[in-house]
Order: sequence, then C-alpha cells, then structure tokens
Amino acid sequence: MRLTLTKRGEYGIRLLKYLTRQGPDARMTAAQLAEECDIPAGNVPTVVSTLSRAGILTCSPGRYGGCGLARPAEKIFALEVIEALEGSLDIPHCLLDSRRCHDKDPECAVHDAWSKGRDAAIMSLATTSLAEVARREEEIEAELAARAAKH
Repeated sequence: MRLTLTKRGEYGIRLLKYLTRQGPDARMTAAQLAEECDIPAGNVPTVVSTLSRAGILTCSPGRYGGCGLARPAEKIFALEVIEALEGSLDIPHCLLDSRRCHDKDPECAVHDAWSKGRDAAIMSLATTSLAEVARREEEIEAELAARAAKH
C-alpha cells in the first residue's frame, strides 16, 4: 500500500506552491515553471493540463501567455489538487482480503480504524488551502535559514 504521492502529484504541489508564493496575478510559462520548480520540462505540460482541466490553473498560449492560479490560493484546497493529480483517495476494497467490506455485515476487523483514519486525512486535506501550504513553506525555509546561521 502506498501512502505517498506519485511524481506527478509531487510536481503539481511543488508547482502550485511556487505560483502561490509569486502572488495572485503571477503567470508563468511551462519552461519557467520547470526551471523554478526543479521539475523535468517534459513533465510540466501533463501536470499543467491536468490542473487546468480540474479548474485549478488557467493557462493561455502565446507570447504573453502562461499559467496562473484559477482562483485565490485561499480557495484552492489540497484535497482537490491531490485528487486531480492522483485520483480519489477512497480505497474501495477491504484491507484484509480482496472482498469489498463496504456495505457488508460484518465488515472486516480493521474497517472502522481505517475508515476513521482515512476520513481524518481527507478532512485535513479538504481544509488546507494552498495559501496555508505556501505560508508553511515560508516558515520552514525561515527555520532552516536560522539553523544554518547558527552553525
């Protein structure tokens, strides 16, 4: 079982975090995003396209084109980003064997524990905005800089 993001999910979060930190009117080309976010250039179009289809980014071609956030960062939540890039976080099968335990009586022995954990993770992601993620990134960078200055 995997509880981490794929590269596409990681790149999407990295790209959105960067755009958020640039301000609400920031627009960047795929080449700029690849360079600034340390993402292989070949991966950016797929990530950008997926996020654009999900209504998270707006992208326009041409000389003055580029990609930007489709809405304020305070109104884009981690859950919608992750589900756009990774798919639904729901696990439709039983953890103990291949049968489905949803709507079965009795459910598997870990159903309640797993469901509560999954629901808590989904709720946390659903209430964490890109603005909060960007603020936390700034805090982490400041903390790392302070540590480096001490040594």
